[in-house]
Amino acid sequence: MREQDGVVARRATLAEILPVRWNVLLPGWPAEKIRFPGEDAPAVMQIGAFADGRSIGCATVLPAPWQGEAAWQLRGMGVAHDWQKKGVGQLILAEVEDLVRTVSDVRLMWCNAREVALGFYQRLGWVVASERFHVENVGPHFKMTKRL
Repeated sequence: MREQDGVVARRATLAEILPVRWNVLLPGWPAEKIRFPGEDAPAVMQIGAFADGRSIGCATVLPAPWQGEAAWQLRGMGVAHDWQKKGVGQLILAEVEDLVRTVSDVRLMWCNAREVALGFYQRLGWVVASERFHVENVGPHFKMTKRL
């Protein structure tokens, strides 16, 4: 668990983070479509950010190989609109990295990052690892990686 400026980032339940995922990342999608396949598996971790009891940020991390190498995939990273650009995303990623280091010897992470978030990830040590690609109904993305 990490705390900064009244915001706590910690492991969370799927129920706690789904509202942020839905409102920020997948607005307008049917509720049954905002869950990721396999995210109820025991190794999957949900991380949330909370302020005054309100869920304001989310991320999911799960074991998923990267080009044949053991790795963790970051998915569904988002921060409530009124909390963006206030360090919440950085706090969530720091908690994610700490959790990965705690539960596993695997030190490679990867994600499909929205084009608008490239700068955010790059400032935190992530590297672009693909050409631009399009996710249907979501928009342009790049694959990114980070070694912990």
